[in-house]
Amino acid sequence: MGQRTLLKVNDHFPNILSISEIKERLIERKEILYLLQEETRNMNDLLSIPYLFVIADPEGTVIDYCGTELLKGYFERNHLKIGTSSAMNKAGINAIALSMENQSVSVVIGAEHSNKLFAELSCVCTPIRINHVIIGYLSLCFHYFHEVTFVLPLIEHLAKNIEEKLPQKDPMLQKELTYSLFDQYELTNREKEIAYEWLENKNVPEIADIYGISQSTVRTFIKKIYAKTRVNHKGAFLRKFT
Repeated sequence: MGQRTLLKVNDHFPNILSISEIKERLIERKEILYLLQEETRNMNDLLSIPYLFVIADPEGTVIDYCGTELLKGYFERNHLKIGTSSAMNKAGINAIALSMENQSVSVVIGAEHSNKLFAELSCVCTPIRINHVIIGYLSLCFHYFHEVTFVLPLIEHLAKNIEEKLPQKDPMLQKELTYSLFDQYELTNREKEIAYEWLENKNVPEIADIYGISQSTVRTFIKKIYAKTRVNHKGAFLRKFT
């Protein structure tokens, strides 16, 4: 089936970030953006149709996109760019917004989109999770007359690769996500610090040395951590948080 010409429309998504905010988010997400570029580098060999990958942060703000020139140009002419919001309250029904609401893979085809910008497109989006915490969304857009089913395993495969590789690329992200899990058990700041070192397989003397406290104090903290997280030995603790 031949290519269709995408018409310019007047409808577009709002841009909600300033240039400085955009730069800040790009710095924050540099590792995930690098992985996206790495994972999609060979897509031209796998996809014989015009396509566009869009990556959004947890709030649904576009932080990067890449793909064929046809769709990149179409999006840019219609003011969809880095800093654009695709959240439901800003942009209506679209794949990223639905994925945010459902926290799962979402598909929106053609006229199902609220925004006319996507009237001739199908979009599939999946959350990207690290330690069960959503850190962003990966969406793939293409002409609506192409079959959607072939895209689902592809985008899930890409997301899985990013999820597996990202903690190795960005240890600070791994720490932030682990701390967010500790928050569910109401650990204090010092308890979170001790718990994280314990997960990193530091022993009691090492932890005591890092924080300038006695070994008996470290052991007391570990007992409190076990009680709050409802485990009774290190093996159970490691299984719960790794």
